[in-house]
Amino acid sequence: MNNDSLVTMMFDNVLLQKEEYFPSYVYRLMQFANFMGANHFLDLLKISSSRQIGETLPRWAVSLVTQNYGNHRVSEVVDNNLLGCFWRSFIEDDEVTRFLNQQTGKRATGRVLFNAEKVFLPFQSIKLCPECFNTSVEAYGVGVWNAQHQAATSFICHKHQQILLQRPVSQFNGFEFSQSFFDKDAYVAPSITLFHRWLDFETNRIYQLGVEAHREEVKLHRNVFMESSFYSHKRCAKGVYLDKKWRRALSKYLTILFPHMKNEAEKISSNAALHASNIMSVKSSVHPLLYLLFKFFYLYDFKP
Repeated sequence: MNNDSLVTMMFDNVLLQKEEYFPSYVYRLMQFANFMGANHFLDLLKISSSRQIGETLPRWAVSLVTQNYGNHRVSEVVDNNLLGCFWRSFIEDDEVTRFLNQQTGKRATGRVLFNAEKVFLPFQSIKLCPECFNTSVEAYGVGVWNAQHQAATSFICHKHQQILLQRPVSQFNGFEFSQSFFDKDAYVAPSITLFHRWLDFETNRIYQLGVEAHREEVKLHRNVFMESSFYSHKRCAKGVYLDKKWRRALSKYLTILFPHMKNEAEKISSNAALHASNIMSVKSSVHPLLYLLFKFFYLYDFKP
């Protein structure tokens, strides 16, 4: 059997389910092909390297979708299986299209879609609702990881009202350990605070609003962030004070949300990609986690 036939057989026998997180689907493919080694599997699917999972729109995923489903299904998979219906409201459509064209054309893209994404990637976790898992086993014979649960600011399964179990992406090395991914005992229940619940509420509201409605809301909020009594483009005492307060708040927020990354939270809070000016600029995209943390800071925590 040649490689193309083998890949076709894999995709015909392991079907991508609606709202299934695409990286977890690749783990299912790998489990199906457990007769071959990880490197052979990656070569077969033309995945050039086993990058850490958790990126918003990785090249390997775009390539895999276009090769095996065709260009006409890219938007569908992005929205349903790669959280596009969540993060697309934080970026203009033409910017996403340009990035996708660069990915499919194998041109340099800077690897990630959002500027702050590389900084936040180590904080990312894979999340699992036990009830959803059991339901998918009954329906499909396999456990399916829900894509909507994988947003960095999702902490609760609203269908079953259960706290999502988590596992840091740092525990995975690309797709080298497919069986380990499915070990439910390796996923733990985090301690959920009111801050987690506020972020989760905002995340669920974004899904309900839809991309276009929330994109307009983001623009409105970012214009409000820029009001003169709050921020100045010119370096001044007001701006220095804002940045100082924001850095402290960001470190605190990340420590609460990701206690396993406590040592890293303070280090990255001064990273240039996370500066207040980058969040407030209406001319560039903003990472969803960064935007929601700053929104909380602006509405509830900042004292001028």
